[in-house]
Amino acid sequence: MDKDRAPVLFLDFDGVLHPVGEPAVDDNFRLIENPGLFVWRPLLERILEPYPQIRIVVSSDWRRLFDDPTLIQLLGPLSGRFAGVVESYRSNRAEEILAEVQRRSVREWIAIDDHESVAAAQHAEPRFIACAPGTGLNEPVVQRRLGDMLAALS
Repeated sequence: MDKDRAPVLFLDFDGVLHPVGEPAVDDNFRLIENPGLFVWRPLLERILEPYPQIRIVVSSDWRRLFDDPTLIQLLGPLSGRFAGVVESYRSNRAEEILAEVQRRSVREWIAIDDHESVAAAQHAEPRFIACAPGTGLNEPVVQRRLGDMLAALS
């Protein structure tokens, strides 16, 4: 499949791949070693494994702190799926993602995020998957919903 037309997963980090509040940067905004960061990334790896066509666009605020090579490194085994970052800046995360969907002309997409705007938007747009900031992707219902939505894209 053409990478430009591949389905996209818009991915937040805090509250999705690890609990909100995990220390990530020092006073100079340099990444620190913290084994609590990205603890749920292996869950995402497992869920995405049957779907090699899925590309990842980072929608996390981490995109404002780190360059693409650093974000790619943070994705670890998922790094080959990296397709960039959300470049749209709006009043909330859901609006940023929707603007990016239009900017990229993405037809098939899913967004997983703990931002309150995503929770509100998922009622009108079912491709948004909201998760709780403390449990993120570790929540079985979130894993099932993501898995079901990925299967529907295939």
